[in-house]
Amino acid sequence: WFVQAEAPPGAIFTKFREALIRDHKSLITKQDVALYFVHWLTDLAGAEPTPLAGCEKFVTKFPLPVLNSFLRSFEFVGKIASNTETEVMEEYLKMRWQEAEPAVGPLPTGDSAIARMRLLCMAQANTVSILKAFDKLAAEDTEVLSVEMSRTGVMGQSYSAALAPSEATEKLMGPAFLVYYGPAFLQSLGSDCPVRRLQILARIYGAARELWPPSAEQAGRYVTIRIDAIKGLSVSEICDTEGTSETFWAVVRKNVNEAFVDQVPSRKVSQRFSAGADEAADRSPGSPNCDIAPLGRSHAPLVTDGLC
Repeated sequence: WFVQAEAPPGAIFTKFREALIRDHKSLITKQDVALYFVHWLTDLAGAEPTPLAGCEKFVTKFPLPVLNSFLRSFEFVGKIASNTETEVMEEYLKMRWQEAEPAVGPLPTGDSAIARMRLLCMAQANTVSILKAFDKLAAEDTEVLSVEMSRTGVMGQSYSAALAPSEATEKLMGPAFLVYYGPAFLQSLGSDCPVRRLQILARIYGAARELWPPSAEQAGRYVTIRIDAIKGLSVSEICDTEGTSETFWAVVRKNVNEAFVDQVPSRKVSQRFSAGADEAADRSPGSPNCDIAPLGRSHAPLVTDGLC
C-alpha cells in the first residue's frame, strides 16, 4: 500500500503508529521500525519451502524497480516513530517524484499535486502516459481525483495546503478511500487510452463518495473499494459489457467498511435511482437507498471518446 501509494496515510500507518505509542510509550526509534520491516521483507522469502526458492522469489517474482522501491521506503517508514502518518506519506511522495526515472519535471504544486504524485507511484512503468493523460481529463474528473486522493483518513491531519485542494485541507471530512488494486488497474494499461482509464478511476471515486457522503465525523477513517473485477480488463472490455443495457458497472456496498466494483442488473440501478428520487428518502451511509452507485453518471457513457 505504501510503496505504490495505493492507500491513504490512515490506512497504512494509523494502527501501526497507535501500537507503537500504546506498547512502547513512544520510546521506539526509527531504527527499530526499520528492523521490523526488514524482518517483514525477509519473511516473504521465508514463506517459501527452501532457501533457494526464497531467493528465487526476490530474483524472479520481484522486478528490480519494485524491490528497490521497497528497500528505499524503509528510510521513510522509520520516521513514523516521530512524525505523523501524513507527514511521512507526503515526504515519501515527494522523494518518489524527484527520483523518478525517467524524470517527470519539477515537484508539482497546486490542488492536483498529491494526486499526481500518487498516480506516479501507482502507475510505475506507465507513469509518463498516465501523467500526460491526467492533463487531458475533464475538469470534473480532475477535481474528483485531486480531492479524493488527497484525503488522509486520519483525524485532524491533512497534506500541505500548497499540494492539495482546500476541500481536503481546510474542513477535513471523510471517509478516505483505498481503491484496492488501483495500481494494478493502471499498470495493466496495455494499448488502452490512458485518459479513459483515469476516467474510470475517477468514476469509481465519485460513485464511492455517493455511498459515503463526506462527513467531519468520518474524517479519521477509510473505506476499501475493491476493483478485482476490472483490474485486468481493458477499457473496451469494460465498456462492451456496459453497453449491453442489461447490466451496469457499479460500486456496491458490502458493509460499512468495504465496497466492490461489480456488474449489477439494470433493474437494480433503476430501482436505486427511483428510491433516491424522493428528496425525503434516507440516503445516509448504510440506508437501503444507498447500496449501489453506478459508475456512469445518470446512465451517461462510462468514458468519453476522442481524448487520446
